[in-house]
Amino acid sequence: MDGLKKTTREYMISTLFFTLSMYIGTITVGMEDYGLISAGFHILCSAAYIGGWQALARRSPETLPKYYLAGSAFRLMAAAAVLLVYCVVKRDNPEAIKWFSIVFIIFYLVMLVFDAKFFAKVSKTRK
Repeated sequence: MDGLKKTTREYMISTLFFTLSMYIGTITVGMEDYGLISAGFHILCSAAYIGGWQALARRSPETLPKYYLAGSAFRLMAAAAVLLVYCVVKRDNPEAIKWFSIVFIIFYLVMLVFDAKFFAKVSKTRK
C-alpha cells in the first residue's frame, strides 16, 4: 500500500510540475487563456487517471495493461470533446481556434509521453 501512495504522490507532483511549466510557457507568449484551459483539462484527467489506476492496482493489478489502453482512449475522446466545444464556442474566431488547438495539442502530447514513460517505469519496477 505504501508503494501505491508513493507512486500516486510522485505522479501528481510530476503532473503538476509539467503542467505548470507548460502553463508558464503559454504566459510568456501571451496565450495564458489557452494554457489555463489546457492545464485544467490535464490536471483533471490526470487526477481521474491516477485515481482509477490506484484502485485497480490494489484490487486487480493483472488488468493494468488494459487500463492503460482504456485510460488513454478515454483521455483522447475527452480531449476531442474539449476541442470540439471550443471550436463551437469560438466559431466566429478562426485565429483563436487555431492557436487554442496548437496549445492544447502540445499539452496533450507532452502529457501523453509523460504518462507512457511514467507508467512504463512503474510497471517495470512492480514486476
